[in-house]
Amino acid sequence: MNCPHQIGIRNNFFVLALCWSCIMLLLMALDMYDTSHGILAMARLEARTAIGKDIVYRQWNAGSGGVYATRSATTPPNPYLDVRDRDLTTPSGRRLTLVNPAYMTRQVHELERRQPGGLLSHITSLRPIRPANAPDPWERQALERFEQGESEVCGLAELQGRPYLRLMLPLRVEQSCLKCHGRQGYGLGDLRGGISASVSMDKWNVLKRQHLLRSFLLFLAAWSAGLLGLGIDFHRLSVQIKKNQAVAGELRNIKLTLDRINDCVFMLDPENLRPLYVNRAVMEKSGYPMEQLLQMPLSDLFPDQGAGYFEEILDLLVNGERDVLQFECRMRSRDGEVHPVDVQLQYIELDGGTGHIVAVLRDISRRKKVEEERKEMERQLLQAHKLEAVGQLAAGIAHEINTPIQYVGSNIDFLDESFRDVEKLMAHCLRLREAAAQGRVPADMLQTMTEILEELDWEYLADEIPEAIAQSREGISRVSSIVRAMKEFSHPAGREKQPVDLNRLIETTITVARNEWKYVARVETDLAPALPPVPCLADEMGQVLLNLLVNAAHAVGEKIAAGKEAGPGRITFTTRLADNMVEIRIADSGTGIAPEIRDRIFDPFFTTKEVGRGTGQGLAISLDVVANKHGGSLTVESVPGEGATFIIRLPI
Repeated sequence: MNCPHQIGIRNNFFVLALCWSCIMLLLMALDMYDTSHGILAMARLEARTAIGKDIVYRQWNAGSGGVYATRSATTPPNPYLDVRDRDLTTPSGRRLTLVNPAYMTRQVHELERRQPGGLLSHITSLRPIRPANAPDPWERQALERFEQGESEVCGLAELQGRPYLRLMLPLRVEQSCLKCHGRQGYGLGDLRGGISASVSMDKWNVLKRQHLLRSFLLFLAAWSAGLLGLGIDFHRLSVQIKKNQAVAGELRNIKLTLDRINDCVFMLDPENLRPLYVNRAVMEKSGYPMEQLLQMPLSDLFPDQGAGYFEEILDLLVNGERDVLQFECRMRSRDGEVHPVDVQLQYIELDGGTGHIVAVLRDISRRKKVEEERKEMERQLLQAHKLEAVGQLAAGIAHEINTPIQYVGSNIDFLDESFRDVEKLMAHCLRLREAAAQGRVPADMLQTMTEILEELDWEYLADEIPEAIAQSREGISRVSSIVRAMKEFSHPAGREKQPVDLNRLIETTITVARNEWKYVARVETDLAPALPPVPCLADEMGQVLLNLLVNAAHAVGEKIAAGKEAGPGRITFTTRLADNMVEIRIADSGTGIAPEIRDRIFDPFFTTKEVGRGTGQGLAISLDVVANKHGGSLTVESVPGEGATFIIRLPI
């Protein structure tokens, strides 16, 4: 729906567009007029130049008493020239004839006519000696106008079916002319006739059309550019008006919103702390009208604060020492009633270097009452809450103890399996020793020895067996630490952190839990080689890594069991140093975490696993270890159906 502003802008645009179009049309008409007259002026100049040339050589001829030229078919004796010595023969026998000014002019004009696109020049008279010099109708009119006093006649006419510009100048009798024309009764200075030049307008019309076409295109471009500019400007103006209207509407909505909220809002001048604006809640809570509030010092509303209290704390905001100030105080209304309020102050810097102080006050009378009741209840139920917490943790102790026991058992199985492999190697070694003692060792026995060694991978066992023993001891220690942690819940006791190589801890955890993931996933590592040691509780951090690894393996296993993944999945451990924090990422390609339960997975006893497989304590304990005991963070990113990534960040 068009608003009045838009209709007015549209009408103004059409008016200006019409004016611009009229200006362009007027300028184009003026240009066409100037072009036409300019073309005629140039053609006229060409004709005048040709006539001037003819007059000059006529005067030269007349001043010289005529010139003699060789008689020929193109230059026969002039039958209309009746003077002595018209024809001469030189001693060498060369026959000459006298060429007077009129005869020479005709000869030149004949040469011009034979040139393509040449001039059509002509000398004429109302009383010609030579009949061919008789005037045509246009020339007769020109000669008659000369007799009336005009000095030049010019006009457009059609000759030989083509447009020409014709120009004629008068020829008056001079002293040299009386020799031939005196007998016609002419006197010195009389109008004897005229000389004309007709210029073909074809070439000038071509130039005219070319110029007009270029001018039309330029005017069209200028007209289009002008309309486009007007359109852009009016569009911008329309958009700006819409924005201004939207801003005005937003301001109205903001004021309406501020007037409808329950919190008291002040906007203060930082120079004198006088209110510039207060919302309706301030008037309702204080009992003062708007006019009085805008003139009232803050000390009248807050009796517990001295006159200079707000100046001191507001200096911290204006100077940039604090972004936000929050405190509690009491607000006194007009009837003397005092309300406890929570005050939040912030300095808002505006354009031009100025700014305002915004104060938001919330009545906390009810909250204060609830806090007092809660504190009393907390004092009464403190012991009950502790016992309840112990009961909640008890359900997960078995799971937390069972996990290290499981990887101790896995290590024993690994050692048992490794012992059988070593036993097989030793049996072959004994046979080899017996063969050596007899002085003959068959080649096939050495080949078998080599194959057993390759199958056994002794280098792997030599590294892993001591580590498995150490891990088993660590598992027993971890069981003790879990029991000790339960005791610490009731009787907190400090434990010192030690610098730990987290990369090594990750590798140890992967080895310990191998039996959990090896059937369902490939474990990949991307560990930062220059990762600094991190102060932490190694056994508990290892437990966190183990919990996350086992959970990842279970998630991948569930996806494979559901037929959503054909082969082994993927679990990736990544470490890096970022912003003075060590970051560990454990990513899996399992089932992922649904958005509706993502915020609950760290709650104690929350689990999505089947009964007997999880108690919901693993992630809760992990979050407690990372956040509370190490000052770090444990977060999760997940895409349902594609997997989850748990991110541990620990301070260095």
